[in-house]
Amino acid sequence: MRTCHAFFSAAVLLAVPGPARAQTVAVLASHQFDVDGMHSTVGFTARILRFAKVRGRFRQYDVALTYDSAHLERSSVTAIIVSKSIDTDMAFRDKHLRSPDFFATDSFPTIEFHSDRVTLRPQGVVVSGPLMMRGVTRRISFVAHVVPLPRVGPAGDVSLALEADLRLNRMDFGIAGTNAFNPDFNPATNLLGDSVDINLELLMTRQGYLNRPISDLARTLGGGSPPGVVDTIARMLTAHGAPAAVDLYRRLQAAAPPVFNFGVGQLDVLGHVLEARGRLTDALEIFNLNAEVYPTSDVALESLAEAEALSGDAVQALATYRRAAAVEPHSATAKEMIRRLTVPPEPVVNAKNKIE
Repeated sequence: MRTCHAFFSAAVLLAVPGPARAQTVAVLASHQFDVDGMHSTVGFTARILRFAKVRGRFRQYDVALTYDSAHLERSSVTAIIVSKSIDTDMAFRDKHLRSPDFFATDSFPTIEFHSDRVTLRPQGVVVSGPLMMRGVTRRISFVAHVVPLPRVGPAGDVSLALEADLRLNRMDFGIAGTNAFNPDFNPATNLLGDSVDINLELLMTRQGYLNRPISDLARTLGGGSPPGVVDTIARMLTAHGAPAAVDLYRRLQAAAPPVFNFGVGQLDVLGHVLEARGRLTDALEIFNLNAEVYPTSDVALESLAEAEALSGDAVQALATYRRAAAVEPHSATAKEMIRRLTVPPEPVVNAKNKIE
């Protein structure tokens, strides 16, 4: 049985910050968790004929969690679901669900949620915030259970489990369930229920890089042919510093034909390994180079923005996160950090939510 203290810890985990700017940009960046899509599910169950269940899921989504264990009331969550990724294991039905009869995914490509309030009730933690779906925004509330997992891998990874069940009325979001795009579907005889049950099972992780040997990063990226350039750059950086490594990268990249793999992941992993070892200045040089070479990569831009935030440069981090969001509108991390860096100060959390 969960204690009141345990419930409160989960509650404030999802709360929008008290005074948001009481947290430095470096603290915000150091408490970002991303969803592990291989071990997470965004599912739903609808009813037809009053009793038959149709189960489905969304295959594409992103969730970003800001988790500050020292000041839990300043934590928050952003979720973005790609509506056309709906999957009920029947291609014809999925096509109908994507049509204007239901989700109208061409006109409304995403479903988004941003937490802004949490209250404690006898049944658990009630999370509230605006949900935008099919162009309609409604405030919703649901009970969530968040469990910090007691494991940290050799890489320094940290994980959190988040589970929630909620019920939505499709009519509240203009999902009428008509048959203009599928005349064979008869709403009168199919008896599609208005209520849809949503199930969220999310594993949230903050990836570590402490087990990555700086001298053998190409192998951890999978090797291949041509070989990755990262080990050559890492050796130059170790021997002569980041400026020399940047210069060598430029010269090698300009060579023809190329003898190395210069994919975006090469410098990205090097930057993260340096960051994990506290070499933030070197990491910034590497991430800046990667963002210069790959200006339309959300991976390169978000890594650079995180390093800028960790260095305390809120203005530049915000600008880079905005670039990342422009490149990849479905990035929950970019949107989460943008709203955290731009939200105005709010009153301190209500006294009734304080830990007794």
